[in-house]
Amino acid sequence: MVPPPLAGSYLVLETTNQCSLACVHCTVAEGAAHPHHARVGFMPVARFQAVLDDLAAVGARFDTLIPFWLGEPLLHPDFGALYQAGLRAAVEHRTFARVELHTNATHLGRDRVRAALNAAPVPQTWHLSLDADTSDTYRCVKGRDQFDAVVQNVDTFLDQLAARGAPWPRPVFQMIVGENNAHEVPRFAGRWQAACRRRGLAVRTAAQRVPDGTDAVVFFRQLDAPTPAAQARANTAFRTAMAALGVALPAPEATPTEVRPGPGVCGCLWKSPVVGWDGRVTTCVRDNRLENVLGNVADTPLSELWWGERMRRARAGAAAGRYDGLPACAGCYIPRSANYTDVRPDEIAQWA
Repeated sequence: MVPPPLAGSYLVLETTNQCSLACVHCTVAEGAAHPHHARVGFMPVARFQAVLDDLAAVGARFDTLIPFWLGEPLLHPDFGALYQAGLRAAVEHRTFARVELHTNATHLGRDRVRAALNAAPVPQTWHLSLDADTSDTYRCVKGRDQFDAVVQNVDTFLDQLAARGAPWPRPVFQMIVGENNAHEVPRFAGRWQAACRRRGLAVRTAAQRVPDGTDAVVFFRQLDAPTPAAQARANTAFRTAMAALGVALPAPEATPTEVRPGPGVCGCLWKSPVVGWDGRVTTCVRDNRLENVLGNVADTPLSELWWGERMRRARAGAAAGRYDGLPACAGCYIPRSANYTDVRPDEIAQWA
């Protein structure tokens, strides 16, 4: 039997691992040297739909569908069909309470805008991953010189959103704050606040967690770094920038990542299955090498992989702080990153 839904749960369906940029904080920057990008491709529409059909058949519920992982989703030639399939699953089967897309906006052309704007009865948030406010910093962070084109794309998107009065998607202007771009936080906030107000769009500023609502959000997120030392520096840069801007951090559970010894009890094994573009399933978005791979949805339905015997044993071990057979977890030093969702004892008990 499929366990009850848990608050903060989400399903990641990677539409593609191909990207138009090479952000320094992303595995894409490593190219084919990284195993996740040794091959690139697109998830077939039929596979995407099969996952949704499987979840509907077993009555599964997630808070959020995220059709994105380590690539640019708007590059998918059938992006519109995938997005509509996700919305149908949410509306017709209540598989998802909301949809959250992350895009770097390099391919946010008029055709993608037409596919985006809608009035479906499902909250939809589009994180526009911009990360800079000048061309020089953009190139430093994003790896390529696309700043002016991206700003123009986002401006066009906002024009259409305002003109049509569409309730969705809700724009989130995102900056992942690190040492390399923290100095541009005030300018970034001012640019996108002004862009919304010129068009009569309500907007607010937030850090670390996107607040509920329908208004646009200028959003600052802390960087998850690859090493404890880099994480400590990123924490300092983020806290300092938010204090200077006067933006409060959510407290206490969503304060920036602290480097902790050992993996602790990680909520990912309960709340966040990840399906790569090629169908492989893993336990967490940080497992970008797919070391914890459970199987492939081309061979076994996601419901069997995620709620089957192997994962029941894995959750029992994780509840006691053990991660046997899950190598990506054993070396993880961020068990409670503010970018991820924790799991409470009573939630663990529901899945026993």
